Amino acid sequence: MYAGIDFGTSNCSIGKWENDAPLLVPLENGSTRLPSAIYTSRTHVAVGRIDEDELALRVSRATALNRQQSREAGSVRELTAAEIENIERGLMRRELEERAQRKSESETIRSALYADSEIFFGEAAIERHAEDPLSGYFMKSPKSFLGADLETPQLELFSEIVTRMLSHIKTTAEGEGEADDQITSIVLGRPVNFHGNKADGNAQALNLMERAAISAGFEQIEFLMEPVAASLDYERQLQQDTIVLVLDIGGGTTDCSMVEIGPTFRGRSDRLSSVLGYAGNRVGGIDLDIKLAFERLMPLFGRGTSQRSGLPLPNSLFWKPIAVNDVNLQAEFASRQEAASLHSFLRAAVDKQKFSRLITLQGERLSHRLSRSAEMAKIALTDQARVDVSLDYVEMDLGIDISRDQLRDAIEKELKLFISLMKEAEAQAGVRPDVVYVTGGSARSPVVESWIRTHYPGVDIVVGDAFGSVTSGLTTWAHQIFR
Repeated sequence: MYAGIDFGTSNCSIGKWENDAPLLVPLENGSTRLPSAIYTSRTHVAVGRIDEDELALRVSRATALNRQQSREAGSVRELTAAEIENIERGLMRRELEERAQRKSESETIRSALYADSEIFFGEAAIERHAEDPLSGYFMKSPKSFLGADLETPQLELFSEIVTRMLSHIKTTAEGEGEADDQITSIVLGRPVNFHGNKADGNAQALNLMERAAISAGFEQIEFLMEPVAASLDYERQLQQDTIVLVLDIGGGTTDCSMVEIGPTFRGRSDRLSSVLGYAGNRVGGIDLDIKLAFERLMPLFGRGTSQRSGLPLPNSLFWKPIAVNDVNLQAEFASRQEAASLHSFLRAAVDKQKFSRLITLQGERLSHRLSRSAEMAKIALTDQARVDVSLDYVEMDLGIDISRDQLRDAIEKELKLFISLMKEAEAQAGVRPDVVYVTGGSARSPVVESWIRTHYPGVDIVVGDAFGSVTSGLTTWAHQIFR
């Protein structure tokens, strides 16, 4: 069997070809969308057993020392053998407990994954992390790190995470079918440019995803640009040839393609020749969440307040906790050094109540939960003009209301970027689009749609299936090349 998989920054989905059309497969609680999140519990570190031979040796030494001290100082009582054994046994037990604690603290998510500890995916992973952020390891949006400048251990970690997630998607989609129902060939979506700052980040990300897919049990792997995949999904409903400008606002990247589609092109094995222009940037839906959190939520944690010296508190203090798509900043924010630095700034802060919330955020590992609050606010503003955001997991009764206009102001820079990418693809093509087709999670936002209509007057704006267009297109292409 073959399938199309959108391994997205925010969500993952998989499609099969049934009844001459792509069909998205439920992955979690009946939903075809699986949030791109993984949680693994800490492995249980058992306290070792007391070595009775070592205990006997220590008791012998302690007995001799006690006798010597008793003779030299009459005030020192000579203890019985049972008393000395109890003391030494207690000391050894505490030493074993401390050793187990140090081993637990030094454990990493990588070692926990390799130890086959309990693993959760999607909403289940998010819920586990929200319930107790300190009792396990949580990773959200691993795709956003694949193009980053990573050290070898980090590359191995992300390779293992992607393998586990793809394997979970594969086995869930296959269900309990026969051997003939196993999915062996897939088309994986890819952005024009992966998120990250590495010069050869695209090659690194593609190589990592391909190796992970093979490790997950797939035998044939092909890649297709996500905006091209979205255009293939839109093409199925067209009765005439059309030049479409596809804007795909993904979780970690935004891609544009100017593509010729329609009956003349349908069924061709080479669709890249119909791509007239494309552009992409490593900015996506997560970046919108981050900007909204920075502008609207972080003032509750002290952003914009000053130190006793009169100088403002550095903005970097408030950027680190919400930059959940930067693995290095997240590691830095979670470090003991950061905790010490924050307490130092607390002593200098004028508004200590607000700044102490930032310390709570750091100490209780609530970065991802705060980012989730911003994301949910952005989503709610699709249907509502104003939304109340509760942050009572940080402090009782803490919250703020956010309006759609405030969202637009917070992400204005990103909105301008979307238009610049569209204009770049249009300039490469040298033609005006007949239709602008918008897909991706943020495509549903009235703020985004209104911004596009302002810059493309007179052009039809079609908002596709925000979460299914790319997967359906990938499945369509899988049917074209693997059938």
